[in-house]
Amino acid sequence: MNILNDESTINQYKKQIKEKYPIDTENLGWRTYSPGEFIYEQGFPIPFLSLLVKGKVKIFSTSEDGRRLIVTFNKPLEIFGELELVQQVNTIHSIEAVTPVHIATLSSETAKKLREDSVFNEILLQSISRKFHTKSMNLSFHLLHEADVRFASYLASVSHDEQGVFINALIPKNELKTIAEFIGITVRHQNRCIQSFERDELIKRIPGYIEIIDPKRLLSYAQQNIYEMQ
Repeated sequence: MNILNDESTINQYKKQIKEKYPIDTENLGWRTYSPGEFIYEQGFPIPFLSLLVKGKVKIFSTSEDGRRLIVTFNKPLEIFGELELVQQVNTIHSIEAVTPVHIATLSSETAKKLREDSVFNEILLQSISRKFHTKSMNLSFHLLHEADVRFASYLASVSHDEQGVFINALIPKNELKTIAEFIGITVRHQNRCIQSFERDELIKRIPGYIEIIDPKRLLSYAQQNIYEMQ
């Protein structure tokens, strides 16, 4: 994590935020995260309310026995930490940067004071209700779609940025077990998906990696990507 100091970039973000949310942007701090860095970790006190202004993040939950399950991928201008703020609980999900990420932050202390403002509370309510709707839809799609669609959707999410641009063709093989866990399938079932995708020339196996060779058809196979419904 680093502090974002580029005033030109920050001013552009402030403009984007004001177009969507009636928030006083002068109260905001600015941070950057590299792929793989955590913005929040499940079970820890929430340090700040945040607003994603650049990049894509992966949201997942971890069960008591250590199993992880993907919840969704989010893009700008999503708010994080509002449910924890309202319920006064520790962080419910882990949020990890998939691409380079910039976020605007509002300290927990300031956010708590702003809860006296009805406009600010309406922002929180709209964000929470939208997420519950999205999570319900994602769960339904997750249960209805076959493993190959889930696998294609995950690969599509981690290989494209928030603008839908293909940026990452290589998936390390040592991450495949974790991916199977994230999308709720067995490694054996995942191997069958990989073999099928190879036959269809969507991907190919190379030393140490799975290489995506036809991202356009992968997106089509993912059925518009069940993990990025917002």
